[in-house]
Amino acid sequence: MNRGTPVLIASCLALAAAELLPERAPAQVTLTPRVIQIDQVKCSELKSASDQRTDRLLLYFNGYVDGMRQNRVWDERKVGELVERAVGYCKADPNETLLSAFTRAAR
Repeated sequence: MNRGTPVLIASCLALAAAELLPERAPAQVTLTPRVIQIDQVKCSELKSASDQRTDRLLLYFNGYVDGMRQNRVWDERKVGELVERAVGYCKADPNETLLSAFTRAAR
């Protein structure tokens, strides 16, 4: 055995062990949980929120409005249009509440 053989064997073993380890998920942004009054969330919060929090707010408000309307069908195209209308109302008036924007968009 030459001097490089133990290093080569150790490297091969380390590589093989690494292949057996579970794959790591990409790092996720951790959000500090909040408790909010949904009738007081202003549209302006969409601008200052992280992308993940914005997505959560939009999903929540869409579900809330769908529940109020007793809508039991989720049509991705229609929901996307509703969310876009609500976001449009928010851009037009950042002081409007998000609930109001979604309620208007659902009409």
